Amino acid sequence: MGERMAGMRVVVTGASRGLGRALAEAFAAEGARLVVTATAVRRLEGTMSRVRERGAQVQGVPLDLADPGSVQEAAAQTLAVLGRVDVVVNNASLLGARTPIADYPAELWDAVMAVNLTGTVQWTSALIPAMSPGGAIINVTSGAAGRAGWGAYAVSKLGLEGVTQMLREELRDAGIRCVAVNPGPLRTAMRAAAYPDEDPQTVPHPSRVVAPFLAIAAGKDPGARIDAAEWETR
Repeated sequence: MGERMAGMRVVVTGASRGLGRALAEAFAAEGARLVVTATAVRRLEGTMSRVRERGAQVQGVPLDLADPGSVQEAAAQTLAVLGRVDVVVNNASLLGARTPIADYPAELWDAVMAVNLTGTVQWTSALIPAMSPGGAIINVTSGAAGRAGWGAYAVSKLGLEGVTQMLREELRDAGIRCVAVNPGPLRTAMRAAAYPDEDPQTVPHPSRVVAPFLAIAAGKDPGARIDAAEWETR
């Protein structure tokens, strides 16, 4: 296990699979202490097992970002476990339908926006008072942000990038860095749902893009938004 993040307290949402799980394992390998979330703790068993294999401490917390009560309870549990928070990675999100805005089902729109934007903002806001000076909020965005035909998902990610820029300014005096990271195409269930005809083996495994997340957590500040694919050229 590495020592770069020994003693660091990290929260990763949507950690039961995909990028969230890869990030949890990567932070654990660097010595971080973790809280990982999913809508049900039982979904986190595989992630927590892998984290513990790396010698790291981890606690699973149930979090439904669409439910304000769940958000507040999960934040309280997280702070009870960690005491303070050094890094928050907001990874959890819903894809919804790849449908033009004019045709988008209203209930599905509300569900996607509740998780990807409103709930994520409420969750982050609940943790900010416990964040350490020099800490980081890392929001997972997408190349589909603002892209026509992607409906609520595209709007929510565009909104999340705006929130990231605003928080950078609002939290600057507290020494908290806020960065939106676009991981690019990855071999995940969400990607498979968005591109059902794509061969998953043609896109990278999520573990291939953890480097910028780790570097930001460790103190780097590359700006308000970065693409993981461009990280090595910086």
